[in-house]
This record gives sequence, structure tokens and C-alpha cells, in this order.
Amino acid sequence: MINEPVLFSDSIKNKVDAYNNQKTEDKLGKYWDNEKDKELIKVKKHIKDYYIIKQNHICPYCQQQTLINHNAVWDTEHIIPKDKYPQFLFEPENLCIACKECNQAKSNTNVLKNPNRKTFPNKSEDYNFIHPHFDDYSSSIKILKSSLFFIPRNDKGKKTIETCGLLRFLYKYSNYSNIPLEIKNKIGHLHTELMNTNNSIEEHFILSRLEELVDHGKKIAQEQLLTSKS
Repeated sequence: MINEPVLFSDSIKNKVDAYNNQKTEDKLGKYWDNEKDKELIKVKKHIKDYYIIKQNHICPYCQQQTLINHNAVWDTEHIIPKDKYPQFLFEPENLCIACKECNQAKSNTNVLKNPNRKTFPNKSEDYNFIHPHFDDYSSSIKILKSSLFFIPRNDKGKKTIETCGLLRFLYKYSNYSNIPLEIKNKIGHLHTELMNTNNSIEEHFILSRLEELVDHGKKIAQEQLLTSKS
């Protein structure tokens, strides 16, 4: 969770205030994409640089850390899409950085429980997915670190997995050629069941079975790799 949103000061604050003080009908999401406005470029750099450090180079959606000293690997993320809600373009708690894969998958997907909201929603319950500033990630999603499977713990977790395309990690694992097809299919089936269950006992059983299959599949893959080299 991001506990300290970006602050604006000096000339950067003046630029942000100039936009915020416009009439609502004059605010447009495409304003963000103006590459000729040098002052805007400074504001955007300030925002991205701040959140890269504040988030410790970690995407708030897939939780992957990318320790590369080049901020082009990150996208500045408008949590509530800027094209649909340009009034929140510079709202600090509507900003963060995200990996390109999650940001592209999320795109302009609605994340608000009330899509007709006019004022900025600043509470967890206002959102249908995990909000980087308002939600504890682990309360909604469990990550199997050994295989990067994302296991939903509630509806917000399910929505985040769907919205940010986190099943791509499952697909990547399932395409690992050394894992038997039977195990790949079982893993895919169990993951689907886990996404759809609301029963805690059933969830625990599926999760245990899923972890067993992942470990078993990796063991077989490693054995086959060693055999092919001998």
C-alpha cells in the first residue's frame, strides 16, 4: 500500500493548479499526452520519479520488482482512467507507477463501484479492485512465489486478477514445455475452480492441491532437464 502520495511544490504545483482550476468541461485526458509542453513534462517526470522510489520499483498489481535504472520500463498509472475521468488527472491518490503489462491490460477498465462519481473517491469501498493507495494487497490476493500464481481471497482479488491480466503468469508457466500436459491441465482447472469458489474450506483444499501440483510439475521438469543433459 502506498501510504504517502506525491506532493507538488513550486513551479510544478503552479502547473497542476492551472489545470485543476479549469472548468470541468475544459479538462481532457489527452492533455497528459502533450509532448511539447516542457512544464508538463517536468510534472510527469516528478510524478514518475517519486512513485518509482516510493513503491521500491514494485508494480502495485502484479507485485513484481524491476530494479532497472531507467524509468522507461514503467508507466505512470492513472488508477481511475484519465480518458474517462480527466478531473482526476493530477489527483495524487489517483497516481502511481505500474509495469507496462499490467497497465496495458488494465487500460480504461472501470474500477469504480459507482462509475457516475463526480468527486474523487478516497475510500477502499469505492473501488471494485485493489487500490494501490487504499488497500492491503495481501488481504485480497495470495501469491504463490514459487510459480507466480495469483490466488484471489475476495472479490477485489478476483477483479484485480482479471483487470490487470495476472493470469499471464499462469499461462507462461503452463507453456513450460518440460511439464507434463496432464499436470498443466490440472493446474489450469484448479486455478479456475479457485477463482470461482467462495467457500473457505474448499479454497484451502484447492490451494493445497495446487501447490502440490506446482511443486510436482517443477520436480518432473528438472528431472527431465537433467536427463537430457546426461
